[in-house]
Amino acid sequence: MNLYEYESKRIFSEGGIPIPPSVRITRPNELAKVLFGYPLTLKCQVLTGGRGKAGGIKFAKSFEEGQKLAEDLLKLEIKGSKTESLLVEPKLNIKKELYLSVTIDRERGCPIYIASAEGGVEIESSGKVETMPIPYPFHPYVARQLATRLGLKGMAYVKFADVATKLYNIFEKFDLDLAEINPLIISDGDEVIALDGKITVNDDALGRQKHFTGWQEKHLVDLPSRERRAKMEGLNLVELDGNIGIICNGAGLTMATMDMVKKFGGNPGNFLDAGGGSDQEKTLSAIEIVHENPHCDVILLNILGGITACDEVAGALVEFMKRHPERKMVVRLRGNNQDIAAKMLAESGLTLYPDVEEAVKVAVETAKSCAKQPACASSK
Repeated sequence: MNLYEYESKRIFSEGGIPIPPSVRITRPNELAKVLFGYPLTLKCQVLTGGRGKAGGIKFAKSFEEGQKLAEDLLKLEIKGSKTESLLVEPKLNIKKELYLSVTIDRERGCPIYIASAEGGVEIESSGKVETMPIPYPFHPYVARQLATRLGLKGMAYVKFADVATKLYNIFEKFDLDLAEINPLIISDGDEVIALDGKITVNDDALGRQKHFTGWQEKHLVDLPSRERRAKMEGLNLVELDGNIGIICNGAGLTMATMDMVKKFGGNPGNFLDAGGGSDQEKTLSAIEIVHENPHCDVILLNILGGITACDEVAGALVEFMKRHPERKMVVRLRGNNQDIAAKMLAESGLTLYPDVEEAVKVAVETAKSCAKQPACASSK
């Protein structure tokens, strides 16, 4: 779950990281309550990157100019992400821009610092990026080593190391995938300030991170409606342009199933990973969401029963077919309680395909025949 800048900086501030004074506004006339003096910085609050290059950050020299800019910015859409609000801050004098983030290095299996003595736009193209594994348990000397690598001296060295320490503590406390400050500035007064902020919370941690209770729906506004519903149900859905709906449990199995569909000449209509512990209710929600895609001619369900019991999946299928007897389904189930599932499906009229290649081929051929028959689509 990605957070807006104003939310990220609030968390930074609570964790002891200096941020500029700011006011969030949702209407141009609210600029009147901003008492920092001019010039001001107005920043679109969107859940995507590239905001600066897209014109999502503007500077106002007066109240009148600020109102006009605010009116335009609040209508702005950046990479498909609508502007939720504006964050208004005083325009600061910047001596130096830095980049600092903490994220997960999956190859090393540990968190790492990524930092650069050159912050701002297009940091990814900079040749002066430092990466440093963060050992567990954490000790502040790691942050000081990072400051040394960046060539910082004096109070800038001390204050940067302090911010880097606090950023890691926030990362660990809130189960984050990413905590990023770009730019982290050194001001004319030698203060080290987080001028921007980005936080990505690990989706699997939301259940135990009570701080974010109730936040998820608000942060899915840029997703299509079915993908948003799937997220709220704990399902991972990405819609594609094919006509074969795919439901599996596990990202690897889902990707492999999609590859097989392509290999045999079909086109996946979605990626849907129902997860390893889906019960009957969750599985039924997954099938209903895929069924509602108007481009889906056939649903291919490929489940390996481990934590997910096959009879739970079969129960969802039986209930679904009662509601939608016209829907074309191809089902492959293997594993825990497979025999019970086979009996349940036989009674509902569904065929169980134990071999995955056979199931995929049947699904592809069914989809191809449906594509030639408009009545197939109209029956949904």
